[in-house]
Amino acid sequence: MFSVNKIYKTSRDDIAMNIRFPEDIYNKYKEIAKNTGHSFNGLVISAMHYALDNMEEIKTKNSEENK
Repeated sequence: MFSVNKIYKTSRDDIAMNIRFPEDIYNKYKEIAKNTGHSFNGLVISAMHYALDNMEEIKTKNSEENK
């Protein structure tokens, strides 16, 4: 389960990009950031790290053909 105890700290080496959020998700993250004192970006990056670390491996068409 994801918890907000290790927040990613942004650095100058990070790549800046734009992303569109559904309004409900944006509002939830803004509220969490406000209530915890963590940055919006830090929360999003931490959640993305968690998702990647806990995601089942994605099988691609090429990997299926190479079996």
